[in-house]
Amino acid sequence: MKNKLIITSIILLIFNWLFYYIGWIIWILEFIFSLSIYTIIFYFFHIIWAKVRKKEIMESSKFIKLFLYKVSILLVFTTTFIWWLSYLSNELYPAQMPEYTISNWEKEVKFQAMSHIWSESFYKEVQNNLKRYKENWWVYFFEWVKPWTTESHNDFNKAIWITFDEDLYKNFSKLYWLTFQDNSIFLWLINDKDFNVDIWLDQIMVLYKWKTKNIENKDTNPPIEASKEIIKTLSQLNEKELKILVYINQAVLNFIIWSNQTQSFLNDNFTNKELFEVILDERNKVVANEVINTKYNKIYMTYWLLHFKWVLELLQKNDPNWKIIETNYLYPIKKLRPKS
Repeated sequence: MKNKLIITSIILLIFNWLFYYIGWIIWILEFIFSLSIYTIIFYFFHIIWAKVRKKEIMESSKFIKLFLYKVSILLVFTTTFIWWLSYLSNELYPAQMPEYTISNWEKEVKFQAMSHIWSESFYKEVQNNLKRYKENWWVYFFEWVKPWTTESHNDFNKAIWITFDEDLYKNFSKLYWLTFQDNSIFLWLINDKDFNVDIWLDQIMVLYKWKTKNIENKDTNPPIEASKEIIKTLSQLNEKELKILVYINQAVLNFIIWSNQTQSFLNDNFTNKELFEVILDERNKVVANEVINTKYNKIYMTYWLLHFKWVLELLQKNDPNWKIIETNYLYPIKKLRPKS
């Protein structure tokens, strides 16, 4: 028990120093208070359990020492585990964003996978690539849902459970020290051959309502004001707290993009599945049809990563000659550091 007490003291001292460094004396007081409350609660449970099992109740002083030892070990394990996973995701194995080149030997398409929140350097690199191809008379196909009515916008907010306003991506990006996609930086480069290959939000909502007409209405709760909640959260964090949050958030984002299984799990459990299917399936059809029917044979395209597999499948159904002939990668968050 003496060795455990020494280990406990050292670990708790280190964590208290870290808490003081991150959140000053407030974090230490909150930690001590929380630890005290949980010790009392678990000792209470121990008494009940011992009586139920008709076993001896441990002395309070002995229980406290043992409980604090186990808590300190758990703190070390949890902190080390989170830090190591974050380090792996951000430094050693950051997510790759592919640029697929596909061809049927008549047309060639550069499909640059995108996300609406990434690093500024990533968007700049995509912009430079687009310029390079357009200098050689390629055309640009891009993803951007077309303007909508107020009614469709409100229905869409209810369906995704948050208020999707013009500042949403901008505010979300602050949680990652990233930037939001400004599609205007990709337009009117070298030439004016820029084509929006997307659908109207009104169209999405019509298809969604038809798809869910026999499903119990699950869009009854008012959408969450996500932008306001993000701003509120950020205002409550000091600089050191924000750095830790951002680093972990970047790791999570890297891991989600890196893992197809995680993406599928999130889409199946934390999104409106019916709406997601409409957005994915209908846009896939639009993209494939535009590629098939366009008179241009050299196309640079920026579109959401999840669309690629299904777009290629639709193209191959039309013409089996379509296949991937080259794949290049960009690293959107590799060794990313906060903006000065």
